[in-house]
Amino acid sequence: MKALAGQTAIYGVSSILGRMINFLLVPLQTAVLSQSAYGINVDFYSLIAFLIVVVTFGMETAYFRYSEQEGFDEGKVFGAGLSMIALVLAGIGLLVLLFQDGLLHALRWEETPHYLYYFLAILALDALSALPFARLRRTNKAVRFAGIKLALIFSNVLINLYIFLPAYWELHGSVGYWSHEFRGVGYIFIANFWAAVLMFALLLPTLFPLKLNLDKKYVKTLLMFGIPLLIGGLAGIANEMLDRQLLKYLLPKETAYASVGVYGAVYKISIFLILFNQAFRYAAEPFFFKNAKTKDGTERMSKVMDGFAWVMCVGFVLIISGLDYLKFFIDQKFWSGLYLVPILLLANVILGINTNLNVWYKVSDKTVYGIYITFVGLFITVVGNLVLIPVLGILGAALTTLGAYFAMFIASVLWGRKHYPVPYHWGKIGAYITFACLVVFILHYSQWFTIPLKLFGGVSYLAIMLFWERNGLLKFATRK
Repeated sequence: MKALAGQTAIYGVSSILGRMINFLLVPLQTAVLSQSAYGINVDFYSLIAFLIVVVTFGMETAYFRYSEQEGFDEGKVFGAGLSMIALVLAGIGLLVLLFQDGLLHALRWEETPHYLYYFLAILALDALSALPFARLRRTNKAVRFAGIKLALIFSNVLINLYIFLPAYWELHGSVGYWSHEFRGVGYIFIANFWAAVLMFALLLPTLFPLKLNLDKKYVKTLLMFGIPLLIGGLAGIANEMLDRQLLKYLLPKETAYASVGVYGAVYKISIFLILFNQAFRYAAEPFFFKNAKTKDGTERMSKVMDGFAWVMCVGFVLIISGLDYLKFFIDQKFWSGLYLVPILLLANVILGINTNLNVWYKVSDKTVYGIYITFVGLFITVVGNLVLIPVLGILGAALTTLGAYFAMFIASVLWGRKHYPVPYHWGKIGAYITFACLVVFILHYSQWFTIPLKLFGGVSYLAIMLFWERNGLLKFATRK
């Protein structure tokens, strides 16, 4: 357990620190790029997120499953998985070669065909790195794993700074240390490509011993395990990223990329809640699996949910109370979308609670319900975006995100009560969320609240929440 906790900390710190460092590029990129150019960046990486699920099709999890299975050789499992990923990449490359013009037209990249080449290169390097990273995790090389991840991130950040910092200085009337010509959004992809090359080079020793093979036994077994994960993974990433693509195609062509850029930029402000949710997940899953079979396991899950909901609601309100300062993480030209922030933050509060709630189907070995719940969200995502985006634009996408996450929450509660009942205090959690929403509405949408009053409102809310849970917090603080 000590080893698990230590490795969890290393993986968690590297992942969260990496996302925070990447987040620090947002002020620079949004300042230099136009709304439309930043929209192309959002569009590019939402497509990457979709295709990385297709190309890897569950092979990472399949590798963990069968590398420890009796009758399977770890090297052959690794080699078979890597061979299939390489074949899928080759197939995609062939399709691009044969239908390049049609794809460029469909993606609206007709005037920038080189984006497609960077897209394929980044996709290939990320996909081929998935199993080497899994091998590092399997062999408990957490420090090396984290080191390579951070090398990728730092190199990407440094190249971005070299490319865009002079333009930022010039736009703000300062004299830079080196001359430059204006650099467009394509240079973000160039920076990512070279950072991915460095990452893959550092992973090369992990590939060996390499036993590339397409042995029928291994291929069939891995595919049978991986295909359901592919289906669930695609539905999950669609819930998260499909709105960016639908905004591009459902809004007028001349304003679509600008809308995608504004939506993607304001979504970044929710990173603080997302990071907390991710950090919690790294620590919580081992805890839940450890306690699932104990006498008071469900009671502990309920208490954890109370604490998690409390923290998420406090974070929700504090971010809104400080939004007049936090908004400077994105450039002023994107502030037109700040009215979406409370909706997107509330969506992430619901998503976090749902992530915590969904442990029931993991500890009860009913993981098929994970796919059912995800498809409930996908249905709302597709229908909601198709109906609301043409009418409400980016507000329709934000409302659909909230609706999809809420529908997934309701589905998980109903199925969870039937298959793995946990005595959650839904009245208390509902009171947390209702109170937080009321405070957020007053702070964000009232015209007469000044910045100092908003900050005072946030601090007052925190004091009330601390007083509300004073007994539980005191017990937690004094318990040995």
